[in-house]
Amino acid sequence: MANASTHVVIAEPDTATREQLVTLVTEVSASLGIEVKIHQVSTGTSAFAACSEHKPQLLVSEVMLDGLSGLTLLRRLAVESKAKTAVVFVTDFSRDHDRYWGLRNGAVAYLAKPFDENALRSKIHRVLTHGPEAVADSPARI
Repeated sequence: MANASTHVVIAEPDTATREQLVTLVTEVSASLGIEVKIHQVSTGTSAFAACSEHKPQLLVSEVMLDGLSGLTLLRRLAVESKAKTAVVFVTDFSRDHDRYWGLRNGAVAYLAKPFDENALRSKIHRVLTHGPEAVADSPARI
């Protein structure tokens, strides 16, 4: 499907959750026959640096990150990045209000922890097959 590797950045402070996210991205990309290079980071500052360097198609991120919050990271990428990156939040912030603002600020999906693995697989699949222009979840669906 893709000639070059597709880059994915995973920004998650918890090691076990980060490994779980890596596994899910790897499974979905393998099922699609897409080679991905996954860059793992634990802070918002390192996520921004990784996104600036690698121009990922997908960023899977916690909202609460040291350095830059996920929402600040999302806004900075929208303004400063030359490449469009689809952002999927997987976060401890589970209130409807948080989900609304995450989607309203440009995330394509917002899942609360503990997350449904099949729902996340579907979001990853959507981005990897349709690119950063994948149809976002609606902020009105609260």
